[in-house]
Amino acid sequence: MIDMRSLFYELESMGFYEYVLPFMLVFVVVFAILEKTKIFGKVGDGDNPAAKTNINVVVSLIIGFLILSEPAIIMWMNAYLSRMAFFIVLGIMMMLVVSMFGGDSDFGSGGGAILGIIITLIALFWSLSSGTYGLSTPHWFYYLESYLSTLLVVGVFAGFIWLVAYASKDDAKKARTRRDSGD
Repeated sequence: MIDMRSLFYELESMGFYEYVLPFMLVFVVVFAILEKTKIFGKVGDGDNPAAKTNINVVVSLIIGFLILSEPAIIMWMNAYLSRMAFFIVLGIMMMLVVSMFGGDSDFGSGGGAILGIIITLIALFWSLSSGTYGLSTPHWFYYLESYLSTLLVVGVFAGFIWLVAYASKDDAKKARTRRDSGD
């Protein structure tokens, strides 16, 4: 009987993570973009003509194989995507915890978009900064390392204060609406 550790080790030794997965990812993303944009023309008449799928497949295959010819790009993709996948899992867990304790939250109407952009930028800096593969953060970012813990604590406190203030403003608005409607 094979265990999961042996299975993943075998996949790694066969080059599954270095060749197959990056090729599949590049192929699927490029193919989806080509199908959606219909760059190479359309087939059929009517309201919703289809894209030329045969050309899109060939172009996607070529781009996927060209990516495989450069090992540095593959190493960068594997490192970057694994870090971003970890950050996505953290984000989903954060949303689950917020919804579990906070109930219904409408972050889209207020500063939720700004908070999302800030979190995305932090994730981008974090995923690009550790383990350089030819792409790294700017030089000034290294000066922040000595102050990173202080900035993180201040940021967490500021975020908490903003979240409490935003939630109380939202609750006051709901109470005012209920009071005005006569409920």
